[in-house]
Amino acid sequence: MDKAEKPSRLSDNFLYMLEFVIDDLLITRPNLCAPEEYPTCTEITFRSIFLNIRDRENGECVNPCSPKCGKCTLFTLDSPITDEDVMHIQVYKKRTEDCKFLLGLAELPMKPIFDRVKKEFDFRNINWEENVMTHVSGLPKIRGPCKRINACVTCYEKHRERREQWCPTSELTKRMLPLFNLCKMQTGNIVLILRLVCNGPSVVTSFPVQPPKCKDPCCTGCCSGCCPPDPIWPAPCPSPFDPCDPCKSIKNTKKKA
Repeated sequence: MDKAEKPSRLSDNFLYMLEFVIDDLLITRPNLCAPEEYPTCTEITFRSIFLNIRDRENGECVNPCSPKCGKCTLFTLDSPITDEDVMHIQVYKKRTEDCKFLLGLAELPMKPIFDRVKKEFDFRNINWEENVMTHVSGLPKIRGPCKRINACVTCYEKHRERREQWCPTSELTKRMLPLFNLCKMQTGNIVLILRLVCNGPSVVTSFPVQPPKCKDPCCTGCCSGCCPPDPIWPAPCPSPFDPCDPCKSIKNTKKKA
């Protein structure tokens, strides 16, 4: 096998994230068997991914002023994307998994979106795979031979500043898809906002860590009195009292006593 045909060792392990928002849904041919009081659910499946976006909870009314609900999922690909990979969208009037009425189906080809995001990732992270393998192979090992590191190359070589995580790329698209029933008749349209994010082979982030607070003044390292005492609970009522402050009733009770 030629070097150009050698399969990638890292690109198949990319972490992808899909974000979904149902921007609009119009049913022009309703299912007469579907109870109107059931929530409308949009189920999205792609390979092993499954999402269920509901317009409301069971027993609640539709609130047009409420913000739209979206969902996202993080996943990897077990095999390369092909032309046969499509996203399946099913809209139901649904009460439970065993009690749901189909309103419409739709399909969305996914290979063009994945190809554009992957191409943008390779453009923004030039020779990322070669740089990763070079960095890993150059790490010192206990049982390996002694290696001299060129400080100039390590500090000033281009495209090797970020070794933890590469620059992610994404594509945001808004699609209006026709919905069909099992009789191939169009039943409505759905407007789907979709965002695909390519994070590369790993996701690295930082988070703050608060030092533990000592509760016992005689614990190890706090015998000198460096630890502040525990706060009084409940806290004393402030003065002057606020009319909505529950402490006011406590004070009045004490006065009567």
